[in-house]
Amino acid sequence: ANRGTSFYPIAGQNSGVDEGYFRSRIGNQDAKWETSTTLNIGFDATILSGKFEVVADLWRKNTKDLLYTVPLPAVVGNSASAPAVNIASMKNQGLDFLIINRGKFSPTVSYEASWTSSFLHNEITYLAPNIKFFGGASYRGVNPIRNAVGQPISSFFGYKVLGYFKDKSDVDASPAQSGKGIGRFKYEDTNGDGKIDATDRTFIGNPVPKYTGGLVFSVSVKNFSAETYLYTSLGNKIFNFSKWFTDFFGSFEGSGKGVNALQSWTPALGNNALAPIWESASNISTNAGENSWYVEDGSYLRMQYLSFGYSLPTSMIKSIGLSKAKLTLAATNLFTLTKYKGLDPGVGGAVDTNFGIDVGNYPVTRGFTFGINLGF
Repeated sequence: ANRGTSFYPIAGQNSGVDEGYFRSRIGNQDAKWETSTTLNIGFDATILSGKFEVVADLWRKNTKDLLYTVPLPAVVGNSASAPAVNIASMKNQGLDFLIINRGKFSPTVSYEASWTSSFLHNEITYLAPNIKFFGGASYRGVNPIRNAVGQPISSFFGYKVLGYFKDKSDVDASPAQSGKGIGRFKYEDTNGDGKIDATDRTFIGNPVPKYTGGLVFSVSVKNFSAETYLYTSLGNKIFNFSKWFTDFFGSFEGSGKGVNALQSWTPALGNNALAPIWESASNISTNAGENSWYVEDGSYLRMQYLSFGYSLPTSMIKSIGLSKAKLTLAATNLFTLTKYKGLDPGVGGAVDTNFGIDVGNYPVTRGFTFGINLGF
């Protein structure tokens, strides 16, 4: 959901798109370029003789005629290129700022700190006539994304989980629900019609961070130096679909499972269970429905870089023809602080089709490097 985001969703079932509308758009061949209007108010200042620098930008970007790639029927063949039509408008607005501070702790100890911050609000503001919403990618029959007016892009959509059915009386007293049973997901009847069906699905989270920021801090003490970079992302959710593969017995029966499976539902665990009852079953009350059980807090803080350096004294190296020699030891991705239970909260994905969905993405790796910088 950055300032240049466009719509290119993979259409699936329940896309909410009126086919007749698309046929008319395709027939007329009237798709046009997206148009963006940007308003930016900026402020730059240097104060206290250069000790502080401040850069701030308050901005808004409105984009209309967003493009959507139209799904084609199978009869046109595998090599046909799907057309794009104009379908929606979107608003991005936020506040970005940078603060730099330079100074000295003592005559021999100097430092520099740079703090970057970005606050973002993203919202779909318009859909073309007869279009109710955009779907996204489908995973094993689960469709967790819906793009709709008034919501952020790639919002998560599904059933709200109230807990697990605790016994037969709980099952019998609850609204009608396909596949309901002891130890399975118990959903909220959001529209109050006395039954649980697709109309009870609602928005259950959004993958767009409200705040992202980073801090770069460096310090020099005579011939020694150190630098670190911390990055944070706050206020976003992740649809942890990797749990579909690891936490259900009914998903690929006989395959290896995750540690949450050890705390599948039992009467003793009740709603404290980490997964539904361990059984061979697949329906919307088990692993075949998009729901809030998958949605987790995606906020995190990561030390992305840390380095230490030492410059050899000139008196030591000039005799061998060197003007400088610096030794550096650096590490990347040393640690990540997060409540997210998946492998890595830094989940990417195409913005409008699978943004914020973790299907078992590989985590970032920790790395160490040693360097020698020589000058002649």
